Amino acid sequence: MKDKIIKTLKTVDRPGIDNLIQFLEDSDFFKAPASTKYHGNFEGGLAEHSWNVYQVFKRKAAAYKLDVPEDSIIIVGLLHDICKVNFYKRDTKNVLKGKKDNGYGKMVNNWVEEEVWVVEDKFPVGHGEKSIIMLQNYIPLREIEILLIRWHMGGFEPSENRIYMYNAIEICPAVIALHTADMEVTYFMDKKEED
Repeated sequence: MKDKIIKTLKTVDRPGIDNLIQFLEDSDFFKAPASTKYHGNFEGGLAEHSWNVYQVFKRKAAAYKLDVPEDSIIIVGLLHDICKVNFYKRDTKNVLKGKKDNGYGKMVNNWVEEEVWVVEDKFPVGHGEKSIIMLQNYIPLREIEILLIRWHMGGFEPSENRIYMYNAIEICPAVIALHTADMEVTYFMDKKEED
């Protein structure tokens, strides 16, 4: 996965792309999970999720004849969740695993200590916003890339932000394609650690 992602990013002709690739290699991008427990919650889940979103978004952009440049498809598909770099860590917690006999014939909750992924957000500025900020530390972004990344969470946005999201969709309908690509991958392609 790492080689495919780096090879694809190297096709982008943008000032700073080499520094961005180096940042990804030096970070946990290729080892981080995509989430703590919902999808891709395993080592390498973020990279796998990102690659799959890129592939689905690329197909949607072609199928719907969306006016999104190829390098923008690569950037937003692969890096829409760059905000999850150095975002998760391993920890332990007690997890309920059904019931067990307490040794006296009574069934009690069976709590087991397990290693889990937890969030450690050191720069909490918002999901899409954080990805944009992080990317712009390395490469200039086009307006379309900013709109796509900022609004890729779609209906998961807080209700007070939705008027802005709808305005972004009017300006850039490809927002819907990236959001649905992200959701399709999350629900139909990404595995979970226990799968």
